[in-house]
Amino acid sequence: MSSYLDRLGARTRSIGSVLCLGVDPVPEALPPGFGRDLAGVERFCEVLLDAAMPYASAVKPNLAFFEAFGWPGIAALERLRTRIPAEVVLVGDAKRGDIGTTAARQATALFDVLGCDAITVNPYVGSEAVEPLIGRGDRFAYVLCRTSNPGAGELQSLEVAADPAIAGPSEPLYARVARRARNWGPGGTVGLVVGATAPVELERIRAIAPELALLVPGVGAQGGEVEPVLRYGPAVAPPAGEWQGGGLLVNVSRGIAGAAFGHDGPVDVAERLAAAAAEWAGRLRVPA
Repeated sequence: MSSYLDRLGARTRSIGSVLCLGVDPVPEALPPGFGRDLAGVERFCEVLLDAAMPYASAVKPNLAFFEAFGWPGIAALERLRTRIPAEVVLVGDAKRGDIGTTAARQATALFDVLGCDAITVNPYVGSEAVEPLIGRGDRFAYVLCRTSNPGAGELQSLEVAADPAIAGPSEPLYARVARRARNWGPGGTVGLVVGATAPVELERIRAIAPELALLVPGVGAQGGEVEPVLRYGPAVAPPAGEWQGGGLLVNVSRGIAGAAFGHDGPVDVAERLAAAAAEWAGRLRVPA
């Protein structure tokens, strides 16, 4: 069975872009014509996926936006999953991570039931506890490293002591996470989440972990710039560095979904979403 990086690399090569389509539907923020309920959310997501997916290497639904509706929301997400073809990888933004037995059930739910190709993982409990989420050769986990939210540095920038066991100097916690994650899993199953709003930290993390694939949120609405992401985001060593785009995914959510708003008169929502996705895909093109 092919690895996640194989599938992602093939898709990136086919479209020439590292765009990741974020799906974070808020009922109160749907365009006119869509109900402010689960049915409206699901219908908007259908239109969004069908319009924007041709321009994306990956689709990243935020599970919390569906879990908020209870089991009907999860059922809606499962139906939406069937609209995503096999060549477009699905990243479940779940931010899971717990003791081993719980993590094993999380792996079953996310990989086997929902069919995620990759998920986001919280590393706070350590590598042993999240092993079920990073131990499958055909699946992948993006470990939260330096996130894009304004309060990220509150804990992630805390200085930690040197660790001779891994040749780790005194450094911020986010840097230690990157250093540790390099040796997690069986190889080729772990990447990092690094926000575009922290370009200095992004450069430092890439120097520490030249081979790890990065998932980068925070461009567009959160204020992150594209240029440093395209400069430091792609991996430069195997395994991720072997593919076009270096395993990089740059998530855009509101920058695409928001294209359906702010216009006078009738709006072709699908047309506007497709145009926004095409524009972002163009901005996030990577050389062959």
